[in-house]
Amino acid sequence: MWKCTNCSHFEIGPEKPSACPICGADADNLAPHEVPGIKGAKTLYNLKMGFEAESKASMRNRTFAMKADQEGFPQMAALFRAVAEAEEVHAYHHERFLGAISDTQTNLESAFEHENFATNAYPELIKTATEENNPAVAKQFSFVRDVEREHAGLYKKAIDHMVSEESTAYYVCTVCGDIEDGNAPDECPICGAPKDKFKKTI
Repeated sequence: MWKCTNCSHFEIGPEKPSACPICGADADNLAPHEVPGIKGAKTLYNLKMGFEAESKASMRNRTFAMKADQEGFPQMAALFRAVAEAEEVHAYHHERFLGAISDTQTNLESAFEHENFATNAYPELIKTATEENNPAVAKQFSFVRDVEREHAGLYKKAIDHMVSEESTAYYVCTVCGDIEDGNAPDECPICGAPKDKFKKTI
């Protein structure tokens, strides 16, 4: 396994990549990484695949819960959310075994690099959706691109102010995922959703 010393991304494989697939750092920044107590490349690969599968299952069940709420089935929604929480626990432990969870400073830096990667990836996705005549998908991708850019900015701000331990509330737009710190705006700057579509995170 290889770990990028710039963004903390893990890449599993016998050959060192020519560059980090997330932040683009060159091969010199990719160092061999061993996980204490874990033996064998297959187990590492299975942990990574398990993390991805459990993360997807958690998100899938959360979307099912939202739909159940919309259709007036609160008990089914509660079940979907409970299963989503359980899958999240599984994903956490897979990630923990991989050694991918570090101190908060390093985690912030890693999250910042991943958001930058996502921001840079979306223009091509938007272009393809437009070329294939999927305007609604292109619009959604555009929202995500803009929101990911905002997320990167929030992480950068948090990194810069981590020592001061400033406290602020965060509000998430439930339509496009925009995050505003301090107060919910009257209108989402990304998708135009009204203030009541913002949810305060705990």
